[in-house]
Amino acid sequence: MWPAVSIIGGMRKTIVLVPIAGIVAAAIVVALAPHPAFAQLPRMGPPLATTVVISKPAPGQIYGNRQVITMGVEGKTYKFVLKDAWANDPSGKIHWDDIWQQVRQYTPNMMVTGMNSDTFEKIKPGDTMTINGLYAPLNRNFEVIGTESGSGPYAPAQHY
Repeated sequence: MWPAVSIIGGMRKTIVLVPIAGIVAAAIVVALAPHPAFAQLPRMGPPLATTVVISKPAPGQIYGNRQVITMGVEGKTYKFVLKDAWANDPSGKIHWDDIWQQVRQYTPNMMVTGMNSDTFEKIKPGDTMTINGLYAPLNRNFEVIGTESGSGPYAPAQHY
């Protein structure tokens, strides 16, 4: 800092001049400092148990306005109607909507891995299947853990 003396109206004042380089350096430090990104999804962490209920339209049926999900299995993409889905997050912080917001812009939406990855290939037109798996948010992998024919135990009761 350099002190400077100025006389204004007969009064003597001391003014301190700050070097411009110091101001520029301070501005660069503030601009490059890491700031949290509040607009992003919460950090999802390790793979999350997720359940999807999907169906493959029967011949002659179309997807229409129904929500569609695509699953990639070893270079092939399979397209299904998404009937229901949920995240089995014990903390209750992450829901299916969070996962869907992350994967919806990709084709395929999720990449299927693991020993039971051929599950999606085996679904026949007109079938509905409930698939339990682990979803890894870092690479959009879905590892199949178990399957059940139909809409699963949480489906609405059918009345005959």
